[in-house]
Amino acid sequence: MKHILFSLSMLFALATQVHAQRQDNFYRSENNPHYWQNRKPHPAYWQQDVHYRINAGIDEKTRIIHATEELTYWNNSPNTLTEVYFHLYQNAFVKGSHLEELQAINDAKVRRMGKYQQAGLGTKVSFVKVDGQAVEPIFDQTIMKVVLPKPLKPGESIEFSMHFNTYFDQGDFRRRMAVYNSWGFPHFNGVHWYPRIAVYDAKKGWDTDQHLNKELYGDYGLFDVKLTFASNYIVEATGALQNQQEML
Repeated sequence: MKHILFSLSMLFALATQVHAQRQDNFYRSENNPHYWQNRKPHPAYWQQDVHYRINAGIDEKTRIIHATEELTYWNNSPNTLTEVYFHLYQNAFVKGSHLEELQAINDAKVRRMGKYQQAGLGTKVSFVKVDGQAVEPIFDQTIMKVVLPKPLKPGESIEFSMHFNTYFDQGDFRRRMAVYNSWGFPHFNGVHWYPRIAVYDAKKGWDTDQHLNKELYGDYGLFDVKLTFASNYIVEATGALQNQQEML
């Protein structure tokens, strides 16, 4: 049996569906001592709430992630939102990106790219729905803008759904999402491979900075994630393993 590793550095915990649903009921309640509304630093403080449901299949031959994403987003701010933004971090590591241009300016030109990077394939979103209504997102490299069909008022929530592919590749970019040889077998590192809604906060509104391979800024929340691999893969991630007896 091959021992092939898929490592997830995505800042979310893997959980069974039952476990995740229990957490959903508990997370935003007054009984959760870690929930932000129960520990405000000052009375006017707020932050947004997110609940991701991601179902992903990883093809170890093509090295493509095929996935669906559903997101419940709560507007806890005092402002009405007419648009939202998502980060597509892996689009920084493709031909023609701002990061490639920046590295060339700094005498660190990227000379070697894989076939997906050459084709401009980092994360590709095929369609987006908002509360069941299809919308046309606007893409600007690592940022995806979604104009809402109707304004999202304070205290309201909204549902997003989308299909997307994310591509593993190898080249000269210093990229944490990568495939490399580990004792003769491929090791996959999956790092921020899903469309991630941008932070909206009281300091500067939407965080729409292009990703230039620096630090990341994201909302705390819930992640209910299902991953499908070939049976000879071992998966590691943050969080608590729910079926240790079965898997190990």
